Amino acid sequence: MDRRIVYPIGDSDFAGIRRNGMFYVDKTRYVYELVTGGKYYFLSRPRRFGKSMLVSTLEAYFRGEKQLFDGLAIASLESDWHSYPVLRLDLSTDNMSRHEGLEAILQADISAWEKLYGKEPEETSIAMRFRGIIRRAAQQSGKGVVVLVDEYDNALFSTLDDKEQHEKMRGTLKGVYSVLKSESANIRFCFLTGITRFNRMSVFSGLNNLQDITLNRRFAGICGISADELQEMCRDGITRVADINGFSYEEASRRLKDMYDGYHFGDLSVDVYNPFSLLQAFDEGELKSYWFSSGTSEFLWKRMASLSETQPLKELLSPMMRETELTINDSEGFSLEALLFQTGYLTIKGKNTSGSAYILGIPNQEVRDGIMHGLLPIASSLSQSTLNRDIDKLQEYANNGDVDKFINHLKRFLASISYTLTKKQPEIFYENNLFIIFNLIGLDTQVETETSDGRIDVVIRCNRFIYIIELKLDKTAEDALLQIEQKHYQLPYLRFGLPIYLIGINFSSATRTIQDYAVTRVDPVKQRGCGR
Repeated sequence: MDRRIVYPIGDSDFAGIRRNGMFYVDKTRYVYELVTGGKYYFLSRPRRFGKSMLVSTLEAYFRGEKQLFDGLAIASLESDWHSYPVLRLDLSTDNMSRHEGLEAILQADISAWEKLYGKEPEETSIAMRFRGIIRRAAQQSGKGVVVLVDEYDNALFSTLDDKEQHEKMRGTLKGVYSVLKSESANIRFCFLTGITRFNRMSVFSGLNNLQDITLNRRFAGICGISADELQEMCRDGITRVADINGFSYEEASRRLKDMYDGYHFGDLSVDVYNPFSLLQAFDEGELKSYWFSSGTSEFLWKRMASLSETQPLKELLSPMMRETELTINDSEGFSLEALLFQTGYLTIKGKNTSGSAYILGIPNQEVRDGIMHGLLPIASSLSQSTLNRDIDKLQEYANNGDVDKFINHLKRFLASISYTLTKKQPEIFYENNLFIIFNLIGLDTQVETETSDGRIDVVIRCNRFIYIIELKLDKTAEDALLQIEQKHYQLPYLRFGLPIYLIGINFSSATRTIQDYAVTRVDPVKQRGCGR
């Protein structure tokens, strides 16, 4: 009987994974390129994306543990293995909401290093002690020191909504990171990784020699699993998903791609899958929202909910931003869109026609479902279980072409929205909540779709039907339907060969729900004159 593959879910210890024969996607060619091509690096990636595994791999390389790399790409690239003193600082602990938590971590690591390399009486502050350790480690070994900082920004991100604690965190970290520049002569290699890209002047205070490879196309696949790696190294996992769910290999590949792929770290970069969710799916054989369920910042939800009161969600979740706008300057404020990008809820979809800005969007179905589920209870007074039942019903009615039942269930949902939310800007709230509900029922939904003769409010594509919906406020459903017909919104969708429902919906600001609706069904075959 074949030995089952062991996937290192939640395990980022490179040495342990290699010694125990666990599944590993070879990233060592990137390691070789880093260590031979530069000295100071910074990398930002979303949580659970393999940053700690990369740091652990770098640590094993610089400790000269050659046997761990047998059979990997770097084994044929590196011929001169050496051992260096390695100082690894892991700030990924959950206890970072108070400055005392950060100081406890720094004190523990520095005390451990001082047992190895000694301490001078005049070294009193954390920064002075850190500087002394680097100097003595270099002197005693006769080699440069390797400094690896994992989740450098955790303390800063955890206190974004607490100005006092945030300032204390930033002050302490500035002192530590300033040592990395001043001790350049004693440092062989320095690598910092985290989730957010804080403005360099905000925290690094003079550490201006960092090479930021976050959006460098050459390193786009350094974390996560690329599409090529999926097919080269993950065939057993794909086969397991196919067998358990009764899919073909091709269907399993497509579903995994829809659910977990779609990340891009730079213009025209490789497609990258979320590694945490992908390995979970291989291990369990089920397509679930593993990454999203593993933890989302309450700070993000509060900001998103607040902005959705005055801003269409489509704009918030598909912004256009210059690269400089994707960096957070915590001393001057920052955009939620930049934070959503850095934390993995948005990704790069392309560039605008002039090439001056990135077009961002939701990467995949897992993230889309998670965002919508997170936002829905904020707007609706219904319980989560009731909302889930309504979503299932809406999906059933849409797939069956039962327009009357579909719209009646929409009325139930809209009637549950708080009056205090809708009274400010009812158009935005109706649009946002329909956007959420349509996305949650698992349909291919587009909002504000451009045509040659205007914008379609909502387009929904199911397996058997297409819905084109025009929304009006305090007018009539017939007005809405007439606009669809006069502007021929259905024409681009005739090529799909599916029946098309044209639906005009009128909302009442007085009753805060659907007042009336009008429906016309278009048979694309008959409209083209090809019916029998």
